[in-house]
Amino acid sequence: MPLIHVEEAFPFSPDGNEVVTVEVGEQEVSDRCALVAVEHLQVAWLVDGTAETDPLKMGVPALKDWLTAKGITFDAGANKKALQALVPKDD
Repeated sequence: MPLIHVEEAFPFSPDGNEVVTVEVGEQEVSDRCALVAVEHLQVAWLVDGTAETDPLKMGVPALKDWLTAKGITFDAGANKKALQALVPKDD
């Protein structure tokens, strides 16, 4: 799980049902949360800089989080190749 430095608190839903507030400071968060905070909301930065941002190079769990964050649906049992095929060509 990536470590991010949050500069501005933000709401996040880890499960799609409950919303939590990610507080200012260093936080260990899910890959999906880091993607939202760093790339979409731009309220945080990666502390260790090791989280992969290219969806075609991500592992299956991170890729599933990335697809979910983009609103792309997929079969929960899909393999990496099938998930990579869902990544839009412009990303």
